[in-house]
Amino acid sequence: MSRAFALTAAVVATTFAMGVPAHAVDVESGTFDVVSEVGDPVGGGYPYSYVDGAGSGDSMYAGWNDEQNSVHVIVLAANGDRWDLTMGAPSGEQLAVGTYSGASDTPSLSGAKLAVDGTFYGCESEGAFTVDRLELGPRGYVEALDASFGQNCEDTVPGLTGQAHLTNPPPPAELSLRAHVDATGSVSADGRATVRGTVTCTEPVDDVLVNGRIEQVVGKDALATATYYTHIACTPGAPVAWSAVGTAGGGVPFAKGDASVGYKAQATDPVYGHTVVTDPAATATVSLRKD
Repeated sequence: MSRAFALTAAVVATTFAMGVPAHAVDVESGTFDVVSEVGDPVGGGYPYSYVDGAGSGDSMYAGWNDEQNSVHVIVLAANGDRWDLTMGAPSGEQLAVGTYSGASDTPSLSGAKLAVDGTFYGCESEGAFTVDRLELGPRGYVEALDASFGQNCEDTVPGLTGQAHLTNPPPPAELSLRAHVDATGSVSADGRATVRGTVTCTEPVDDVLVNGRIEQVVGKDALATATYYTHIACTPGAPVAWSAVGTAGGGVPFAKGDASVGYKAQATDPVYGHTVVTDPAATATVSLRKD
């Protein structure tokens, strides 16, 4: 199965609905195994085994929260099964290699968190887990995870045990943008201002929004104002040109002369999903010339 390093819109919606951290990345290869004892409500007393990788129909996703306090693993199996595993250190601590005992799905401030939910069932639970390997990248990227866990529902003796082994390539670079406004623009005969510039990017993005505001003092005290925006695709390696016509907001037409132009560019990081924005307070003086 071909692997992209971003969640599809459908999976994003599903994971948000389930309370999964916003940071979650499709795993390139991994295994997830659970053995449920007879009488365990979560697994129903059955063994489960899933593999994510080339030729597999199973999919796995992993991410960590902003404080690097917990890791979440999602399994979406080809047969329709779903498993959610959360392992977290006590409040205020970063998750690290080691064994965490006395864990529960609703821990105290000094307790570790462990929650294993099956396709149709979750419960108030208690248990322990061991992290043997944990390598984290930026913004929720999990490069490697080797962990084992054991859980039973409260007041229920039979439980389940399992293992998760996930591997990703080194984390891709984050998107970086730079925006520029040309020193000259133009004004039409009917007083509409056009501004131009370029955007540079470090990663390819299909949709970069460039927008801002144009202001010009016309005559002694009249103020011409307009907002503008445009969408462009950006490919690394060379500046990409953009051009936009301002939509007048005050009824005063623009004229030949200097204008103040505010500008910014923004786009969604194609891997990590966060919004990248250039300096929103950036301004430049642009000389408007007659078309």
